[in-house]
Amino acid sequence: MTILFFLLPLLFVFLMTRNQSKKQKELEAALKPGDKVVTQSGLIGKLIEVGDRTVKLEIAPGVNVQVLKAAIQGVDGEPKPAAEAKDKAQEKKA
Repeated sequence: MTILFFLLPLLFVFLMTRNQSKKQKELEAALKPGDKVVTQSGLIGKLIEVGDRTVKLEIAPGVNVQVLKAAIQGVDGEPKPAAEAKDKAQEKKA
């Protein structure tokens, strides 16, 4: 019984991190030049180039910075469909 008490939280943490990394990889794969994105540090800019590990991000006219793909948190200005909003509301209830 004690073993289950310790293994259950570990399993929960493992599944949560696996889900997050899967979503991050999907986001990274969907990036394309011209997308407006937000980084983890709060920078908002437009993608100029997309490489294997890094992207070039234009944060102001003529100001380009190189950022790791892993630092991109999401696409900015993308409206969420109603179905996704309902799914998230149901997840919060559970």
